[in-house]
Amino acid sequence: MSALPKVRFGLTRSTVALAVAATLLVSACGSAAGSPSGGAMVKVVATTTVFADIVRNVAGDRATVISIIPAGAGPEDYEPKPDDARKLADADLIVSNGVGLDDFLDPLIGAAGEGAAARLVLGDGIPTIAVDGEPNPHFWLDPNLVATHYVPAISAALAKVDPSGATAFTTNASAYVAKIEAMDAANKVKIDTIPAANRKLVTFHDAFPYFAAHYGFDVIGVILANVGQEPTASELAALVEKVRAAHVKAVFSEAQFSPELAKTLAEEAGITTVVTTLFNDTIGPPPTDTYLKMMEWNVNEIVQALR
Repeated sequence: MSALPKVRFGLTRSTVALAVAATLLVSACGSAAGSPSGGAMVKVVATTTVFADIVRNVAGDRATVISIIPAGAGPEDYEPKPDDARKLADADLIVSNGVGLDDFLDPLIGAAGEGAAARLVLGDGIPTIAVDGEPNPHFWLDPNLVATHYVPAISAALAKVDPSGATAFTTNASAYVAKIEAMDAANKVKIDTIPAANRKLVTFHDAFPYFAAHYGFDVIGVILANVGQEPTASELAALVEKVRAAHVKAVFSEAQFSPELAKTLAEEAGITTVVTTLFNDTIGPPPTDTYLKMMEWNVNEIVQALR
């Protein structure tokens, strides 16, 4: 995973924290975060569009849900902005992933201090897969982990800030899990059409270990070991040789990254198929504008390239 990013435009993390604290102080004069009153809807702030979409499906019409990071941007290299304080200032619940994915949130939460919104860290308690000795945070690309960990945790957290909605959250959660399981079953049928020898992934960054473990792929390598840090010439050459030796059929990249490195790797390894339209850290435009559609899209793209 990449190191915690610095803030652009001359801002330091201390500057952002002070801006957040000031905004939260002003907000606190008008209302107390953490407990909706007078029938007001629960306000949820998630770190990414993927988590925001999952929360919406559980919350239904009892909450407004927004994402700090806009669609099309990833959390590993996100640079927090003072405007993010406004999103956090009156939230009842803040939802993040943890395991190093969205550490940019920590100074924002720290600035809130006592009386801040409740916080749910979705990755807490989920066994991790290590990549290069570091625990990988991309749990949501295994739909089973979303169904068995994320969704129940979201339902419980929502019920704590809105007890009168507990039954609705449980009902919504059950319905959403059924949709996840149906999507997952359909994906497995499609993946079964890929010859076993072709189930090898080369991806742009290390987003797919849980996906690969769940669906039966081997991750041969990743182009970027750390987001924002391009591989050296020797590292790229070593990956080219590894990819050639594994007889990989396609190279995959994600829509939020430049496709140039993926194309370079493929060209040097003699691979003709390059897919640059996968989504993982963010949902995309239609038809990838929900978690379920994103997962279906990714599988369709992978199957088409490897079958």
